[in-house]
Amino acid sequence: MTEIAISPLSNACGAEISGVDLTKPISAGIAAEINQAWLDHCVIVFRGQKLADIDQVNFAEAFGPVGDYLRPNTLRSGAMKERHRAVMFVSNIVENGEPIGTLPDGEMMFHTDTGYDQNPHKATTLYAVEIPTHGGNTIFSNQYKVYDELPERLKTLLKGRNAHHAYEFGVMIKKKEKYDGPEMRTAVHPIFRNHSETGKPAVYVNELMTESIEGLANDESRAILDEIFAMQKEDRFCYEHVWQKGDLVMWDNRCTLHARTDFPRDQRRLLRRVTIEDAPPAWAA
Repeated sequence: MTEIAISPLSNACGAEISGVDLTKPISAGIAAEINQAWLDHCVIVFRGQKLADIDQVNFAEAFGPVGDYLRPNTLRSGAMKERHRAVMFVSNIVENGEPIGTLPDGEMMFHTDTGYDQNPHKATTLYAVEIPTHGGNTIFSNQYKVYDELPERLKTLLKGRNAHHAYEFGVMIKKKEKYDGPEMRTAVHPIFRNHSETGKPAVYVNELMTESIEGLANDESRAILDEIFAMQKEDRFCYEHVWQKGDLVMWDNRCTLHARTDFPRDQRRLLRRVTIEDAPPAWAA
């Protein structure tokens, strides 16, 4: 019988899971253990894996239907269109004059994957194929803990309120007040979102995609969002993952945010992403 070990990585979130080869089918029992560790720690890490595209898809499918990564066909290169619809490359590599992936270089603001959709995907798996010598780390922020530490005045003011989210594909650092591009996607979500499995409340706003709070004047909305965004970056809420080749990381988009640090632009970086769908939330009905 396979025995897995679970080792916490920080006080904020994150745990490493060892003792499992993800190129092989995992039993229902092992999947349940992994799922519980993921719910407990929000981010889980598997080191030293050698995964083909289909291995990653098969692993993700043990936890739910894999999600189309939602990028419009008009923004997909030929290489992107040839892959499984769930597979997205996060890469700065260019082949035959075309990028093989998206989000190529530089740092990226805190965000949650597919938060611009009315039914965001619950999980993201990201696998390291090629990594630079330094940088390109992923920082995870625990939104359960941010909610717990929010000032009571904000909890009272924001209880039951929604926020507007928007995104233009490929943007990593938002430099304008409002998105307005032709491929913009928008959604409305509760500011405090109850997790669909644990039931615990988490803050569900982020600096890359959240543009305004319903029912508040623009100045007040912006000031409150900026206050929350500053909290989300505090070290006490964050775990910074330093990638190694062969890492598979799975995180919970319902209760974490993630950001990326800068890395040398003359070095190749290639990670493969597969997401997992969530059941439709009650407010999306």
